[in-house]
Amino acid sequence: MGGPNRIARELEAREIPCFHEEKLARYTTIRIGGPAELLVRPRTVEELSAVLDLARAEDVPVRVLGAGSNVLVSDAGVRGIVLHTRALDEIRFEEGGLVQAGAGVHFPTLVRKATAKGLRGLEAGVGIPGSLGGVLTMNAGAYQFSIGPLVHEVVAVSLSRGPLTLAGDAIDFRYRASSFGRDLIVAHVRLVLAEDEPRAVRADMDKHMRFRKETQPVGVKSSGCIFKNPEGASAGKLLDELGLKGFRLGEARISEVHANFIVHDGAARASEILDLIDIVRTRVRKELSVELETEIMTWN
Repeated sequence: MGGPNRIARELEAREIPCFHEEKLARYTTIRIGGPAELLVRPRTVEELSAVLDLARAEDVPVRVLGAGSNVLVSDAGVRGIVLHTRALDEIRFEEGGLVQAGAGVHFPTLVRKATAKGLRGLEAGVGIPGSLGGVLTMNAGAYQFSIGPLVHEVVAVSLSRGPLTLAGDAIDFRYRASSFGRDLIVAHVRLVLAEDEPRAVRADMDKHMRFRKETQPVGVKSSGCIFKNPEGASAGKLLDELGLKGFRLGEARISEVHANFIVHDGAARASEILDLIDIVRTRVRKELSVELETEIMTWN
């Protein structure tokens, strides 16, 4: 039998960690999702390249999963390979404010370590719960912070071209999007940060974290913001205007703290989350004449 099974045998021979029918709910911040046909955890750029080479040879689809903070996986799970980047977690501080970090580094961890070194630039993003690779791929941001201007270079792996290095100014960073995606996968990133006094940077980081805790649900099962902000408006405020805070469908509900978050306390299914998203989009379209675009990625 070919496909993922053949790839798994080859990966096992090379001692690259892989797992059959691994449930993805435990890998996502919303704690929802069926199994991955084959979950692979590369530890180096070379292993990442090897997995992609095998996937291309077998014509097997590949998805990339970091911290799982912006992903809703279907209840039935996904076929093909899910590349889990958690083992690409090296952080190295260099001279002149340069920081090299792997795609699997937990972004809040990177922010705190950089802050302790007196490096400024990331502190407003301390509450973003994703991996560094996910933050780059989605060009995640918060409170006027975005990662793009801080990127010096990126080592990535292309499904069609193999490993390559991109200069920061050659990367297309757009609102909640970038050059990275299905064909171009982040492996390592070099950021350039400003040097400052650690206590001053820490004070600013703590200020941003306090504000986040006051204005967004923290410590709950959520995929983060559900909708992108439409031009000139806030998605959360639009939903709040319609009185949707606390609106519930089965085990899924709109957060009472911030209306652009969907959370659940029990055993919600992905189908309930998707139905709730459709209800909200329809209400906003009919009552406010605004078409909302989802920010989260939906895996079917």
